[in-house]
Amino acid sequence: MFYWLSEVIQDAGGPALFKYLTARSVFAVISAFLITLLVGRPLINALYRRGYRSAERSYGDINTASKAGTPVMGGVLLLIAGLGSAALWCDLRNAFVLALFAASLWFAAMGALDDLLKVRLKDSDKGLSRPAKYFGQILFGLALGLIVVHEHTTPLPAELASELHVPFYKHALLDLGWIYVALIVVMIVYSANAVNFADGMDGLAIVPSFFVLVVLGVFGYVLGNVKLTEYLFYPYIPGAGEVAVFCSALGGAALGFLWFNAHPAEVFMGDTGSLFLGGAMGTSAVLLKQEVLFIIAGGIFAAEILSTAIQEWLGLGLLRRRIFARAPIHHTFAHRGLAETKVVVRFWIVSAILAALSIATLKIR
Repeated sequence: MFYWLSEVIQDAGGPALFKYLTARSVFAVISAFLITLLVGRPLINALYRRGYRSAERSYGDINTASKAGTPVMGGVLLLIAGLGSAALWCDLRNAFVLALFAASLWFAAMGALDDLLKVRLKDSDKGLSRPAKYFGQILFGLALGLIVVHEHTTPLPAELASELHVPFYKHALLDLGWIYVALIVVMIVYSANAVNFADGMDGLAIVPSFFVLVVLGVFGYVLGNVKLTEYLFYPYIPGAGEVAVFCSALGGAALGFLWFNAHPAEVFMGDTGSLFLGGAMGTSAVLLKQEVLFIIAGGIFAAEILSTAIQEWLGLGLLRRRIFARAPIHHTFAHRGLAETKVVVRFWIVSAILAALSIATLKIR
C-alpha cells in the first residue's frame, strides 16, 4: 500500500522515501512488531476462551504438565502481523512477493487445519496424518518448482532458473535442468518440517527463525542490487529486493511473537506458525537461489530434523534401539537435566553464530 502511495506522491513531485528498500524494510519490522503487540493480547485471550489450548503429549521423565492448557494456534498472530506488514510495505505486483504470499497462506492453512483437529480431538497426536502433510507440502513444492524452472513463468533470469548455487563459491555449481524441480520439492518439505520439529520449547523455534529471516533479507537486498551484485560477484536478480522487505515484515512479527512466547510461554505458535514460517523461509531460499545457505543459517532446524530422522529410521526402525535419549535433539538435553531456558538460550547463541557465518559468505568466496 505504501509502495503504491509513494509512487503517487513521487509523481506529484514529493519525496520518494517509501520507494527505498532500506526504509521500507525498517518500517516493515516496526509495523509488524507493533501489530503483534496490538493484536497479541486480545487474540491470546480469545484463543483461551474458545478452548484452543494445548494438549501436551507425555515425554516420560520430561515434565510437560505446566504447559498443558496454554493457547495454541499463535501462528495466526504471526500471520496477521507478518502478512499485514508485508501488505503495507511490499510491492504487491512483484512476482517474488506474490509467491511468498501464496506460500505463507498455503502452509498456514495446512497448519491451522492440523491444529484444529488436535484441539477438537484433545490429542496432540491426532492432527493431520503425516502422509496428508507430505502431500500438501510436495504439491506446493512441485508447483513452485515448475514455475521457477519453466522459462515462461520463472521470476528469475532464465539462465539462473535451474542453477544450483552454494556458499563460498563464486559461480554456479551446476545447472540441474528439470531435476532442479525435485530439489525444490525436497527443500520445501525440509523447511516446513524442520521448523515444526524445532517448535518444542518456549521460544526455541522463533528466535532461530528470526536469524534466518535476517540472513535471507540481507541476501535479498544484495541480490536485488545491481552494484552490490557486481561488487560481490553474485548474479543479479531483478526484483529480489522485495524479498528483503517481506522477510523484514516476518522478522518483526517474530520479535513481537517472542514477546508472548518467551518462557513461560503465554501462547504456542502451533503448526499454524511453524509450517507458515518454514514454508515462507524455504520459498524465500528457493527464489534467492540460496537453498544451501538456508540449511547453514538454519543449522538448528537441520539438527532437529536430522536427529528425528536418525532416531526413527536408523535407530528405532533399523537397529531397534535408541541412538539419542530423546528426539528431536532438544529433548535429549532436557532428558539429561538441562533446564529448558538454558537449552533454548544456547540454541539461540548457536543460531546467531550460524547467521553471522552465513552473512560472511557474501565476502568469503
